[in-house]
Amino acid sequence: MGEFILRVLLVYVVLMSATRIMGKREIGQLSSFDFVVAIVIAELATMPITNVQLPILQSLIPITIMTALQVVTSLLCLKSNSFRRLIYGKPNVLIAKGKMQLKEMRKARYNIDDLLTQLRQRDVFDVADVDFAVLETSGDLTVSLKAEKRPLTVDDLNIKTDKNNNGLALTLIDDGEINHKGLKDAGLDIHWLMKRLRRRGIHNPKKVFFASLSSDNSIYLMKKDDVQKRGDKEQEIH
Repeated sequence: MGEFILRVLLVYVVLMSATRIMGKREIGQLSSFDFVVAIVIAELATMPITNVQLPILQSLIPITIMTALQVVTSLLCLKSNSFRRLIYGKPNVLIAKGKMQLKEMRKARYNIDDLLTQLRQRDVFDVADVDFAVLETSGDLTVSLKAEKRPLTVDDLNIKTDKNNNGLALTLIDDGEINHKGLKDAGLDIHWLMKRLRRRGIHNPKKVFFASLSSDNSIYLMKKDDVQKRGDKEQEIH
């Protein structure tokens, strides 16, 4: 009995440490890859508890290796956009400007019933009300309603609704990589982007961690140096 309790405590500590090391994302934010890794680790953790004849190291060592591999994969995803897209894929725009994108739905192996179900879960019962719908890499569906179908806000009381405003921000730069396709789809080009960056004193887009263009033509921008400084401050606090 004492050995069994010791096994449970040891597995609990190892699982708690592995979960802490791998990050703090919620279940709904996990990609399919992360979810599979979590299931495998959970299965490995049950082995020394359900089978007391099994040496506990035969379970704890694989858990440690899986955790280390997951951490390395996460670090590589942070360093390389190409590797991140290879592992997690890219979001799929299922509805764009009110029109279903059948090619994207087929690519994601996502049928119309799946789409309607997830829309209803977000209290959207008419697909005609949707302006944009994006299937995230976690499998969650992000929905932007048409301007005239959005809930009333305080600003709407004084400002007339702009039907040309789709409310979807355009990613310009992601971890130093320019979104050329997004610029082209928006009728913009690299010269326009560089002009806006130079206004902020930035001459190399690789120094930008993230930049997006809001529907009111304002740019949200964060430099890599700012991200690094923030991370250093957080480490000092902890």
